[in-house]
Amino acid sequence: MSTSLSIAKLAKIVRGRTMTLMHELTETYRPAASVQKERLMELIKEKAEAATKSELAKKLRPLKGFYTLEMAPPRMAEMDKLQADIALAKEFFKNKCYYYITVRQAWLLFLVCTEVFLWFFLGETIGKFHIVGYLV
Repeated sequence: MSTSLSIAKLAKIVRGRTMTLMHELTETYRPAASVQKERLMELIKEKAEAATKSELAKKLRPLKGFYTLEMAPPRMAEMDKLQADIALAKEFFKNKCYYYITVRQAWLLFLVCTEVFLWFFLGETIGKFHIVGYLV
């Protein structure tokens, strides 16, 4: 019993001294670390300012509007239009209106559907980094 008690006391003392030592070490090296951090932050700010003033940044600035427009989630008005378009397509097939489209219209619909499928396939290929199958 006394051995386990003394081991527990010894472990407590060692932990306390270790924590004190770690605290002293961090306090000793803190000023050097903060100086390096400040230098790094200044360097990053300088590089960011140089990048925003570059010729490439000036050319890409108008594209930001297109990016934010295209990458934004759909608005409620767009969702309502999508639902109306889906209802129109259902009505088209329900009433067998496809009997009355011309060959040119059918060909254009086929090309649009093919383009959508190919862009989807290309996106999947880019996303998985392989033409066939996923890496597991």
